[in-house]
Amino acid sequence: MEASMSPDLPPVVKIPTLYSDPWYMITLLAIYLYFVIKAGPHFMEWRKPYGLKRVILAHNLIQVVCCLYVIKEVLHITDNTIYFFWMCRNISPEHVQRYYSLAYFLFWLKLSELLETVIFVLRKKQNQVSKLHIFHHISTLTLVYMLINFNENGDSAYFCVFLNSIVHVIMYSYYFVAAVADKSVLVALTPVKKSITVIQMTQFSLILAQVLCQAVLCGLPLIVLVYFTTVIAGMFYGFYNFYNSAYQVAKRRKSLSAESGK
Repeated sequence: MEASMSPDLPPVVKIPTLYSDPWYMITLLAIYLYFVIKAGPHFMEWRKPYGLKRVILAHNLIQVVCCLYVIKEVLHITDNTIYFFWMCRNISPEHVQRYYSLAYFLFWLKLSELLETVIFVLRKKQNQVSKLHIFHHISTLTLVYMLINFNENGDSAYFCVFLNSIVHVIMYSYYFVAAVADKSVLVALTPVKKSITVIQMTQFSLILAQVLCQAVLCGLPLIVLVYFTTVIAGMFYGFYNFYNSAYQVAKRRKSLSAESGK
């Protein structure tokens, strides 16, 4: 399969079957779903939770380093113009190979993020394996698949990757600190946890704004427009619901408790 879906992009890269055939991705995601929903909880039913602290620390640190690398590469591929997300752009010929190399790297990076759910299961924290969590991890891998195979909007498609990598640097840095900190530090970091959710929602808002600009000014394939918009809007809604239930409702309950205690 030729790399270029757009007549303006030189068809100089042949996409390996692993990334072009969706059945590889579908199979991996099916195994992931089977383990985190059925096989994993069944395996852990009569076992004590695993500690996995070193695995967690290593996973979080690797994610931070990888996301910093992605940010650097996106800036290089876009010649530091990724901030102008509304612009219509093609991939410069000298950056085509680097564009796809980064896309393949992202495919494996998003696969590695699935380990987070596996860790939840092995630590018997099944309550953290929420529908939003699973949807988020599955959909990001499918979006990378679309980035590799269906992008007709040049390197501007890396805007969402750029934002997501910045968010993940913050998020996984917090997770790393939280894994080694004592309870007093975790209490002090509570506002940071709340801010990360706000940053996530801000990210999705900016991505939706870019989709609108690209659709109006540059044009988007219908399948990309519909699927991408649906996924991002779904993520925003999910994180908004989580924010309300985890923070706003708790805040109102605390306020009511304080008033009743007067």
